[in-house]
Amino acid sequence: MHEDRDLKWGAQPIAADADADVRADVRADAEVGAAFDASPLDVLLSGIGECVVRVDAHWVVRHCNPAYLHGLGLPAARVIGQTPFAVRPDFEGSLFHRVIEACRRERRPRLGIGFSKAVGRWLMVRAFPFGDDIVALANDADEHTVGQFELAREALRDPLTGIDNKRALLAELEARLVQGGRGGLGLIGLRRFNAINDTLGHGLGDLALMEVVSRMQATLLEGEVLYRLTGVEFVLLSPACDEATLRERVMAMASRIAQPILLRDQIFVLGSLAGGVLFPSHGDEAPLLLRRAALALRQAKRDGMALALFDDELEAAGRLRAELEQDFRAVLRGTAPGSAGWLSLALQPKGRLRDRAVIGAEALIRWQHPVRGALTPASFLPIAQECQLMVELDRWVIDEVLRLQRLLIDGGHRLPISINLSVESLADLLLVENVQHAIERHGVPPELLEIEIPENALMRDVEVSTRVLSALSALGVRLSIDDFGTGYSSFAYLARFPVHTLKIDRSFVHDMVSQTSSRTIVHSLVRLSHALQLQVVAEGAETDEEMEMLRRMQCDAVQGFGYGRPQPFTQFLDFVHQRCGCGGAQVVPSSRPPVH
Repeated sequence: MHEDRDLKWGAQPIAADADADVRADVRADAEVGAAFDASPLDVLLSGIGECVVRVDAHWVVRHCNPAYLHGLGLPAARVIGQTPFAVRPDFEGSLFHRVIEACRRERRPRLGIGFSKAVGRWLMVRAFPFGDDIVALANDADEHTVGQFELAREALRDPLTGIDNKRALLAELEARLVQGGRGGLGLIGLRRFNAINDTLGHGLGDLALMEVVSRMQATLLEGEVLYRLTGVEFVLLSPACDEATLRERVMAMASRIAQPILLRDQIFVLGSLAGGVLFPSHGDEAPLLLRRAALALRQAKRDGMALALFDDELEAAGRLRAELEQDFRAVLRGTAPGSAGWLSLALQPKGRLRDRAVIGAEALIRWQHPVRGALTPASFLPIAQECQLMVELDRWVIDEVLRLQRLLIDGGHRLPISINLSVESLADLLLVENVQHAIERHGVPPELLEIEIPENALMRDVEVSTRVLSALSALGVRLSIDDFGTGYSSFAYLARFPVHTLKIDRSFVHDMVSQTSSRTIVHSLVRLSHALQLQVVAEGAETDEEMEMLRRMQCDAVQGFGYGRPQPFTQFLDFVHQRCGCGGAQVVPSSRPPVH
């Protein structure tokens, strides 16, 4: 509820009868005031029981009726021609002040209901534009009106933070657009907030969220409003009408969000990303503006920018992304056979450096789209991640790899095929069970399936990673750490994981010939991996010089364009025959025993 703590109406209630002589004096004063600057509307409103006051653009009272004067307990000579602030210093912040100011600023009718402690009643104040002036009316709010107001207000308020919600935002934004208003909208998403919920629980997470909201509200300037859109997304509605000003306002808020939060002797530092739109240049409808702000926020997330502003190219990319999302769902789930294309796996061979024999392959997913042709993972994996389809996609890849593996075995080849496992699948409780069922369904020895896990995913939750990898290793599945050297794991952690292979990230291999530091890193990784009885594969080797340097370092194997490009299954079979001859090559096992 809103309490009007400052508005005082004198000793008598607004609607109370006064002594006859007093009423006569007030009436006489009102007539003097009416003569000062009265309009036909003023004359009409003077005789009603509600309090009425008209102020000009400078807040000077041009007219008021007897009920208004009686409420103040002052004669017209003390009110007409003065500002309410000069007449009553406690007018600042009162319900009358807030409603008139909103009407004056936005040039549209405004309504306010609040409880006044001074008179002990609920009041309803309405304000209307009247030329360059504002006419405001006030009367007692009955119980039904108050009840309806509170219900409506609660529907527009976020229950946790107390600020207005999406419904209120849409109503306010639509009203400003109808009135021809201009301004900017910043859609702000909090980053790293889940770390608080995961570490300390949702109770303290709620307290942290309220602290962040308090900080954001402290940055608001006149005319700005903050709304909570979803769990960790907020909207800044600002009168800023150009990109530079909107950027300045959003970045000021981001700076306050980034200040450390202390909870239970732990310090948390949050971040934020934002998408911005200007109205009406970016849209003349509230839902459209929100959608375009969301497109800009998504762009900021993809590019790692603090703020991305909407443009037409962004919307075109958004439409393409939406179309690809629908098609990807259809092709993954087989709901529209052929119309969305098909998924397939390309196999990139891995070669043993000492004799360049094929020792395995990595399966790389491809999407043959009926309109856009062959799409690489970079085109659709971000879509799968945003749509929470990675676990479903990984299950398809596991099943398809084992189907191809069955064909290899039937053709007399025993070559392990590796697949990349996403962060989402690593946290899937059914992962191990699904892998086991797929192995049994296709009748493939488990050691011919190798699962590669990015280093960062492995280190996100060491306990969970250890538990999942141990269960997979117990099945006989080979395990590999992918992109090693780009994350933050250590060899001390590697000793805990039941892995068989370490893949050195391609960035080190590319720089190895020209940079001594990269060459030293690669050599050290090879030696330390061998000390842990791990097989080492270097990714991204493209030249004979790179492969020869890796061979001298005693790196076990290589994967890159210099050895073999990703290719369809039938071409991979031809490649194996050329390199290894009939019968293929045998698995190169790690001598390190599994850790359970």
